[in-house]
Amino acid sequence: MAIDTSLLLEFAAATLLFFITRFFIRSILPKPSRKLPPGPKGWPLLGALPLVGNMPHVALAKMAKRYGPVMFLKMGTNSMVVASTPEAARAFLKTLDINFSSRPPNAGATLLAYHAQDMVFADYGARWKLLRKLSNLHMLGGRLLRTGLRSELLS
Repeated sequence: MAIDTSLLLEFAAATLLFFITRFFIRSILPKPSRKLPPGPKGWPLLGALPLVGNMPHVALAKMAKRYGPVMFLKMGTNSMVVASTPEAARAFLKTLDINFSSRPPNAGATLLAYHAQDMVFADYGARWKLLRKLSNLHMLGGRLLRTGLRSELLS
């Protein structure tokens, strides 16, 4: 009985020490300065995945009515901003197009595709424009389309 009581006291002291340390560390560290759009809180590891359910389009429409046309969702470990109206999507894709034109970093692309420098995974910029120009010139060029060599190259 004495061992159980001492074990319980040690556990309570460790828990109290943990929360006090956590409080002080959070008060010392600066708060994130970016302002995120509203959205559901979600679960600790799963995020908003359980809220989406079997019919994601219906659940996202309900969330858009509650949180507005632009909302922040945490899906597992990925954070995302969802634009649910054409006007909001237009604002993302027309005015902020450079910010959203590149793919997110991917371990598979880094390992298999020359450190993500091929045309598919390269960041939008001068290299990607050059690769697109070369592929259009050599694979989709007028001479290849006229002579039918493109079908032979693809087969």
